[in-house]
Amino acid sequence: MNIDIDRKSFYAYVRSRSRSRHVAGPLVDDQGDTTNSPQDLAEKFNTYFSSVFTVENLSNLPTADKIFHCAESDKLQEVLFDKTIVRKKLEKVRSDKASGVDELSPRILAKLKDEICHPVTEITKSSFDTGIAPDDWRTANVTSIFKKRNRIKVENFRPVSLTSQIGNSRPLGK
Repeated sequence: MNIDIDRKSFYAYVRSRSRSRHVAGPLVDDQGDTTNSPQDLAEKFNTYFSSVFTVENLSNLPTADKIFHCAESDKLQEVLFDKTIVRKKLEKVRSDKASGVDELSPRILAKLKDEICHPVTEITKSSFDTGIAPDDWRTANVTSIFKKRNRIKVENFRPVSLTSQIGNSRPLGK
């Protein structure tokens, strides 16, 4: 392993070998009340993470400038989905990433690339043609990651969305 190229995997390995496990909690709120039960911890994180999300103003959306200035016949009319490209993308899925709501491990996706490239290609094509993505591709598990300072304050954690490895843009995109 070359840590100059893949530092994230190196530190993931170091953390996996560590005997100490850092879990969130107990948490202390502004009134000094301590929360320790998993349900109360989840509620505290949910409340805090919801409060820091930006709410977009959907009533005043900007309009895009027209950038395509060629003939109508030059427009992209069809998008082809090729099993060999999907297979290559599945091959490149990073195994150190977490699985999402679909619970499909990136390691399994890479190992079964030959068996699943056809169904994944068909699902992706169908999703593109209909404009409807599978529910698992539109849903995320939100987990907390410790940032800094004191572990008993909810403000010192940040939310991370764990999405489907197949449905997110990285494995099947660029």
